[in-house]
Amino acid sequence: MHVVFRADASREMGSGHIMRCLTLADSLAAMGAQCSFAARPGSQETVPALAEAGYDLIRLEAAAADEAEELRQHRPDGVDWLVVDHYGRDRTFEAACRPWARGIMVLDDLADRSHDCDLLLDQTLGRTTGDYGGLLPPACRKLMGTRFALLRPEFGKLRQSRPRPAASPQAPLRLLVTLGGTDPDNLTGVCIDAIERSGIRADVDVVAGQGFSSLPELRRRIESLAGHTLHVSPASMGELMASADLAIGAAGTTSWERCCLGLPTVMLVLADNQREIAKQLSAVGAATVVDGQGGDLVEAISAQLRHLDGDRAALQDMSLRASAVCDGQGALRARLSFLPRQATKNGSGVFLRLAEADDEATLLHWQQQPSIRALARNPEIPTEAEHRVWFAARMTSECSFITMIEHGDEVAGMLRLDRLEPTDQHEVLEVSIVVDDGHRGLGVGLAALKQIRAWMPEVEFRAETLPNNHPSIALFRAAGYRALEGNLLHSTAA
Repeated sequence: MHVVFRADASREMGSGHIMRCLTLADSLAAMGAQCSFAARPGSQETVPALAEAGYDLIRLEAAAADEAEELRQHRPDGVDWLVVDHYGRDRTFEAACRPWARGIMVLDDLADRSHDCDLLLDQTLGRTTGDYGGLLPPACRKLMGTRFALLRPEFGKLRQSRPRPAASPQAPLRLLVTLGGTDPDNLTGVCIDAIERSGIRADVDVVAGQGFSSLPELRRRIESLAGHTLHVSPASMGELMASADLAIGAAGTTSWERCCLGLPTVMLVLADNQREIAKQLSAVGAATVVDGQGGDLVEAISAQLRHLDGDRAALQDMSLRASAVCDGQGALRARLSFLPRQATKNGSGVFLRLAEADDEATLLHWQQQPSIRALARNPEIPTEAEHRVWFAARMTSECSFITMIEHGDEVAGMLRLDRLEPTDQHEVLEVSIVVDDGHRGLGVGLAALKQIRAWMPEVEFRAETLPNNHPSIALFRAAGYRALEGNLLHSTAA
């Protein structure tokens, strides 16, 4: 699978577009995809991580109107996917790329312009498909909300391995100041002024990017302040966030990283496109938004710092609310949609998609069939109320993935993955599968198992079957699963 990412970065634009594309590219590369980036001059210098990632870079020089043709010249044989993450591009550019891009994905968080795409991801909290009414082709698949937030794997791993403790009332706060990769207006300096004015006891980590125009001045200032440490383009933002009690940060893409690790935020809005993020995070209590300029902004930040330093219970409540926003599995969920259909005996092919609220009734229908329940670990047929509770818990769980098996144009079954305790080498997921009676005998189950292996080549799958469930045993063995112990079968990671 060949994928080209179209995104830019600059001091004025920031680094967020490139960074979230890098996250998706890394996730797709784990599935074996070959990824390239197409960007304007200056992007690589603004985001050193782009060069460090080692992906092929196409340096675009043509005018925006001629960009699609310039890309075609670089990729005359075409690509499987073009991923566009750019506020300056819309359906005109995307349609011009159609002759050489077999699939087009758009990353957006504005919902303010039309797109010609097959897949759209908007990770904004509270975003719904209705926000894009009339802006997308009818067949476009939509990945909406923070469960698709594109975070690097380190955040999900830190979330699982390091539960956030409550900040001790007696201890100094550990503050993290992070205003994005460029900070052209030196608001980092404003935040340091606010910390000093607040008078609170705090250990302060200040993060700056290589693209900070005021970096030399910032470095000199931090060196003169006790308890302050400067981190320039740190290798692990996750570690800094996991160690902090409170952040002062922008309402950009790092908002979801902070939420994943349960880090409350005193939030600044640095651009118009961040206002919706700030509004939504404030509404759910994950952040408190400050506004103003000059001395007014300094006083607004310092007032919030004094308040949260004096009310550690409120700080802990913000942490819990932030943690509920995002679980760090968005890139894993998103890459499922890139997989081509797996062939079946009748040629229709199988496609997996994540379950939605509308699938609850279909799943209940299957779970209430005696022939299916007889082969389950718990043979009791659930009531509608019991199933509703179960479904709601699974849909919000970061340890469970419910996918619907689509065969042709019909829903043909369900495949569920549940996290088990990892081994020393691999993450381990338990596989449960149901195929509707009308689609059995066509290779649907086998195609679905092949799809999840392609989706998650880096994990180990396990399945438990009853000793007399010979069709399931045969299915898993056909998919390459081998006996483990007792009624368990497993498929090792690649």
